[in-house]
Amino acid sequence: MQLSTLSFLTRGDEIYLSGKRRGFGKGYLNGYGGKVATNEVVEDAAIRELREEAGLTVSAQNLERVGIIDFFEGNKHLFECHLFFVTGWRGEPKESEEMAEPSRYNRNTMPYDNMWGGDRVWLPLIFGGKKIRAKAYYKEGMGELAHFEYEALA
Repeated sequence: MQLSTLSFLTRGDEIYLSGKRRGFGKGYLNGYGGKVATNEVVEDAAIRELREEAGLTVSAQNLERVGIIDFFEGNKHLFECHLFFVTGWRGEPKESEEMAEPSRYNRNTMPYDNMWGGDRVWLPLIFGGKKIRAKAYYKEGMGELAHFEYEALA
């Protein structure tokens, strides 16, 4: 099973999102993240991805784990994604080869029409203060969420 990370830069009610330029999620607005390398700790992967994709320096103390979601296409388990809020960083978020120029959005008025279909289901949960352990089942092609289930993260 592939491990991955997804981190959301937060300042009060503001969330930074960037358009994905290539790879999985291309064309959608999202946070920052990617695959966890072999023998890499999940938090270290999140910090590395933030450096590579947004040009930021982040310490582990500024990562708040807010969820873990297992993503499926049909019944095929694609990856386990560890979700983080990033509450502090050095530098200003910038564009990279993988991510477009970042923009700030209010967590109460997110641009869900430009995001993954399932984001409108689970992002309000974590933005509302819940920490979740979830399974997201997408239909073939990953465009439409077929089923979502969650419980409180232990």
